[in-house]
Amino acid sequence: MNRILRWAAAPLAVAALAGTTLLPAASASAATGATAMTTYTIELISLTCNKKQDVDKDEPQLFIDGVSKFGPGSMKKGDTAILTGRSATFTGTATMELFEVDNGQDDFLGSAQVTSAQADGNVHVATFDFRNHAKYTLLYEVTS
Repeated sequence: MNRILRWAAAPLAVAALAGTTLLPAASASAATGATAMTTYTIELISLTCNKKQDVDKDEPQLFIDGVSKFGPGSMKKGDTAILTGRSATFTGTATMELFEVDNGQDDFLGSAQVTSAQADGNVHVATFDFRNHAKYTLLYEVTS
């Protein structure tokens, strides 16, 4: 292994001293001209139940890009779940979806798109009220 490393290190050192690169032309241009994708973070703050769907308490579950970030919880009208410390990373856009968990098929309560443009230092609001079955408000921030 050490012989291989010494063999590989010598041409790299010569190339560095000469100011050239040993990368193929396509890789060299990609390495110098490419910009890395910026990663953004959704920082969840709170989820408030404004109107519940079930007769008893709702069991909301929040997903970001298919990954559960909260729930299923147990909420009634007026309840607020504090979600600080929960986050998700994305590049470009992310999709947040809220479901009400049932014994049978879960009920879709809505979705919201998060974009990199929201990385502006402000608190953002997503409202989930698909077909007026229930209404939830999610507060979150986006950072880069």
